Amino acid sequence: MTELNGSLPSWLPLSILTFAVQMVVYHGVGLWFEWCDRTGRMRAFKMRAVERQSYFELLPRVLINQFFILLPSMMLVQFAGLAFVGAPHLGVLHFLAAMILMGVGHDIVQYAAHRFLLHRPGMIRKLGHSVHHSTGASRAISACYMGYADFFLEIVLPYLLPLIVVAAGADVSFQLLVASLGAIGGLYEHSGYDFSARLPRGVSGLKGRLIDVLAAAITSKAHAEHHRRSNVSFSDGFGSPGICDTFFATRWDLVGDRGQPKQNSGQAQNEAAH
Repeated sequence: MTELNGSLPSWLPLSILTFAVQMVVYHGVGLWFEWCDRTGRMRAFKMRAVERQSYFELLPRVLINQFFILLPSMMLVQFAGLAFVGAPHLGVLHFLAAMILMGVGHDIVQYAAHRFLLHRPGMIRKLGHSVHHSTGASRAISACYMGYADFFLEIVLPYLLPLIVVAAGADVSFQLLVASLGAIGGLYEHSGYDFSARLPRGVSGLKGRLIDVLAAAITSKAHAEHHRRSNVSFSDGFGSPGICDTFFATRWDLVGDRGQPKQNSGQAQNEAAH
């Protein structure tokens, strides 16, 4: 038995350990959401109707994507010495900075691939992104239900490219935390649940501002709006800093239903007067 950040046995590459833990988290949490769907235990937080495709209809493609695209990609970057190798322990500042940069990097890479390639006219079907949009982000496991090229561009690259850049080495804690948080975030965004739904609204003062911050941090609405409208929130969502969607004004709350920027009340009144 080795310590969490100690050297792993020679027969266990860190990329494979990370993948295995991610699979336990992904399918464990995914089954928990499925149990909630079937029992109605969290119906108060269920904002979208349950996906028409069943859990077991979605599962085969999800497993193919994970075991035949994600796993080989993780093993390849370790074999190439690009990630999952190096220092076995990160200092506190490096650990925290790397976590932040992972979020920023994921936001940028996913936005670029998602908006400028996958949603480009004529490419959404060719690259298999239409497979993902055949779901309504209302069954957790559908987070990885997509075409094979789509999965590589939207899931694998936004994970591995920033991981290479931040030079997280072979820090087991960091690698397992990043992979697990990514799995949970994707599942929640596609679950149809919104844990901000029961928070009180319209509260004044500091308490109200804190509630608003919490609601913004835990809502799953951004990705739900992406599935509903397709032209908003390409990387904005739960766990994402939303940098690119804010910069390019494609965040769901900045764009009207017809794709035009939302007007504030003053602009609307001025136009109405004319």
